[in-house]
Amino acid sequence: MNRLFIYRLSYLLLFSGIALAALHTPVCAQSKSDTAAAQSKSEEVVTVTAERPYSAASDKSFRDSDFALRRRNSAQDMLRLVPGLVLAQHAGGGKAEQIFLRGFDCDHGTDVNISVDDAPVNMVSHGHGQGYADLHFVIPETIQQVDVVKGPYFARYGDLATAGVVAFETKDSLTNNELKLEGGSFEEFRGLALLKGPSSENIQSYVGGEYYSSRGYFDLPQDFTRLNLLAKATALLNDDAKLTASVLTFNSGWNANGQIPERAVELGLIDRFGSLDSSEGGATSRTTAILKYTTGGSSPLTFTGSYTNYHFRLFSDFTFYLNDPTQSDEVEQTDSRSLIAFRGEKLIPWMLGDAVMKTRIGANIRSDDIVAAIYHDSSRVRLNTVVDAAIQEQQIGPYIEQEVGLNWIQLLFGLRADYVGVNVNNLFDPGAQPNGNDKQLILSPKANASIPLSDDATAFLNFGYGFHSNDARAIVQSPGIPTLPRAMGSEIGLRYGAPSEFFSFSGSLWLLDLQSELVWNGDEGTLIAQGRTRREGVDLESRFRLTDWLTIGGDATISQGRFVDSAQGHNFIPLAPNLTLAANAVARWNDLSAAIRLRHVGDRPANTDNTIIASGYSVFDLSLSYNMGKWELYANIENLFNVAWNEAQFATDSRIYAHGQLEPTDVTQLDFTAGTPISLRTGVAYRF
Repeated sequence: MNRLFIYRLSYLLLFSGIALAALHTPVCAQSKSDTAAAQSKSEEVVTVTAERPYSAASDKSFRDSDFALRRRNSAQDMLRLVPGLVLAQHAGGGKAEQIFLRGFDCDHGTDVNISVDDAPVNMVSHGHGQGYADLHFVIPETIQQVDVVKGPYFARYGDLATAGVVAFETKDSLTNNELKLEGGSFEEFRGLALLKGPSSENIQSYVGGEYYSSRGYFDLPQDFTRLNLLAKATALLNDDAKLTASVLTFNSGWNANGQIPERAVELGLIDRFGSLDSSEGGATSRTTAILKYTTGGSSPLTFTGSYTNYHFRLFSDFTFYLNDPTQSDEVEQTDSRSLIAFRGEKLIPWMLGDAVMKTRIGANIRSDDIVAAIYHDSSRVRLNTVVDAAIQEQQIGPYIEQEVGLNWIQLLFGLRADYVGVNVNNLFDPGAQPNGNDKQLILSPKANASIPLSDDATAFLNFGYGFHSNDARAIVQSPGIPTLPRAMGSEIGLRYGAPSEFFSFSGSLWLLDLQSELVWNGDEGTLIAQGRTRREGVDLESRFRLTDWLTIGGDATISQGRFVDSAQGHNFIPLAPNLTLAANAVARWNDLSAAIRLRHVGDRPANTDNTIIASGYSVFDLSLSYNMGKWELYANIENLFNVAWNEAQFATDSRIYAHGQLEPTDVTQLDFTAGTPISLRTGVAYRF
């Protein structure tokens, strides 16, 4: 992206914000009660609850009212709320989705830090990919709030918080009991029950269960099933302290279509919904117990402890007969672990002259005990072991943030220290690689400024160092590579919101450098060194409340990513999105609600020299809801115009059998997983 363009656009954003703040006049005067009523009717009005000194223009906070009229297969779908974040599923629905954000192909979570009630979701040194984040263990209707932070600017977030952070918070209690039954295309079924438990003046509790199944839209039945259970209790200990205990558990199993080469369709071997290996699929389970203590008042304290027991097994075949011409290249990946994590934080307010000072001190600690393996399979029968390793990984991350609040500016300075130690034992071949131990300490300074331009407009300057840890097996296998490769990010932005809620806007220009991108190839047990990278771009977002019953809005991210040390023309970052766009219109007439949404991803390079292109797509979804007191009827139509689109795409070397003959050599081509055709899901909810 042209650097001069970046600088000019930054001035344009700031100037536009000042002009808007000076010139905006509300279209009509409204009383507070009118405004509140209008807000309750507008699903797309977003409340930003993060304190202004701790914010960037790209930060967001969503409440449960923002989740209405959205398809909810799982909590993974709630990630679509994040402006600029794109998901791709390519393994039958049971595996964590591939995440794209701010020019990153984050794989399944490598550069996005995800948590639920302060408990970490990401799995370090995972059997399939670093930072693997599977949210399917959360029942989506229990989510109370989603907070979004982009960039490595805040000391409270550590490992993997480079492209961004998504923090989920579940409800402490239920307003009503809730029952749901849903059915849809491709033999889709979902049942949900959320029920209040024993309660008193000081104790609230509830339990929940969800069952989901689907044949899937592929020629090969996916037979995806998932069962979720939840129990949560909250006790008020005194006027400003509470103790919360919760247990979330799930298990699922599925078959997968996987990725298929374009030539398999062109040669007529299969159609775009066909499969070349009918044995792909997997199973996974997770149980997480969380205990959280919080106090309120002017000096709040938070302490969270969590324990997770996790199991994962995945069968994939990407190269078919490239390495084994007779029995195929199927890969089996397994991961079994226990994870213990703690987080504590204390806020201390004080005064220094006229300056309002707030000091935040905290720490994150986690310990993972992992057994991860890779096997060469044929039709889910193990042929030989590629990697079988016991991994112990510990992370300790104390941090401090200091806020300085003045009338004309609010400053936030932070410093974080992270220590990571890993130990790997090769269980298959003791003494062979991967085997050994390593440790590293890294310091990450941060600096942020929030400058009020008017009552309605604020400018933001953000800067910070961060990191994502590398897979422990890659670290010990290749001494000298950084355990914690550093990231450096900066951002300038503007946020504007009219008092009448008629119009809101945010825009930011950002840059993110990574010291080193190393990928542990979980399909082959090998290390891919990708070198330094730079990503830069623009985030834009706006909302218009045109009337009391109609709101429109959209967000766009325009970005460019390149390898710094590669030759020009051979420095493209595969699958890094250049353009993501979302737009929506939400209407409410009394008890009837409707929403139409657009998801757009532009064409992007699939390899480093941009000779293979991952095709973009534009998909529209429609949601309808009719409220009848305790009853609600609703419907969701995905891919309203039945567009033929590819959800996941990779440039892959492979060999296949075509009309009984094995290809003489490997072919590098785009492999893809077809996106869903038009599909309908209808449902009924009863709340009492």
